[in-house]
Amino acid sequence: SQGTLQAIYEYQSLVCQLTGMEVSNAGMYDGSTAAAEAAIMACIIKRKDRVVILNTVNPGYREVIDTYVRGRNLSLKTIESNSENLSSDCACLIVQQPNFFGHLEKMAAYARQAHDAGVLFITIIDPISLGMFKPPVEYEADIVVGEGQAMGNAISLGGPGLGIFACRKEYIRQMPGRIVGRTLDVD
Repeated sequence: SQGTLQAIYEYQSLVCQLTGMEVSNAGMYDGSTAAAEAAIMACIIKRKDRVVILNTVNPGYREVIDTYVRGRNLSLKTIESNSENLSSDCACLIVQQPNFFGHLEKMAAYARQAHDAGVLFITIIDPISLGMFKPPVEYEADIVVGEGQAMGNAISLGGPGLGIFACRKEYIRQMPGRIVGRTLDVD
């Protein structure tokens, strides 16, 4: 079991280095379910029942998020890019970078819009793109999710997926999944 724990710890450390976030879990089922769990986590943290998502997010992700939030009696609202101001009655704003169409979003502007409204900013990332683009911590993301399959899992009949999930340390108690940490003993 120590080898497994070491591998999980190294994976979590890599995700934190890639995203700049403070904590990461041991992985989710895939990117879309990680995004859905992030939306639910935001609703729990903010004690709100409304999720807002940009219409440029992958439609498959939007469907999975909708399924998850409806199952918890939460609502999902899809908005156009820069179409309206966020209201404080929602828990989060979800934006994908790069978006489903391959375009780069103005992440700092969306983060500012979310934080001005008092809601969490969730970003869906492509981990490979982080080799060229700013990590989510630089545009003040609160929760970062994505599909990690491209980081080395072999493709096998459409899978296996690997959901990336990282967040600010202050939200660690609400983060789903396993967390492996490092500690020091008295010696």
